[in-house]
Amino acid sequence: MKTTPIKITACIALALAALPFSPALAHEGHDHKHGSTTGEKHGSVADAWKTAQQSLKGIETAAAAKQQQPIHDEQEKLAAALKEIQEHHGAQGADKTRLEGAIKNAIAASDKVHVAADANDFAKVDSSLKTLQATMGLLEKQINPAAK
Repeated sequence: MKTTPIKITACIALALAALPFSPALAHEGHDHKHGSTTGEKHGSVADAWKTAQQSLKGIETAAAAKQQQPIHDEQEKLAAALKEIQEHHGAQGADKTRLEGAIKNAIAASDKVHVAADANDFAKVDSSLKTLQATMGLLEKQINPAAK
């Protein structure tokens, strides 16, 4: 079978057209407003970190019970707390780069848990949750010990 430039172009166009409908992108940057308290502002990085840890525990509990909505709500709180830490951490230079990378990875991992929960794919929730737990552990090491 001979592949022509027209066939290649058609396949690329089809793939690009389907990209906005990808489940992984369905929630990216999207605030669902399902009664969550993502608008909550914290007085310090330590308070935001505490909220992030509580949200992670809430996600773990909901995942064990195979409950979709609590995962959804807690992930939004977690992402908001992590973004607040990113805005107010005060790290400089290489420390700032490492911290912001760890925050970005934790938010991405939490998004994967969220998407899997919304799809009611609890096997994927469990595997994604392990990644989230690992990234949160790495993030904890990056946060200034005085801020915890």
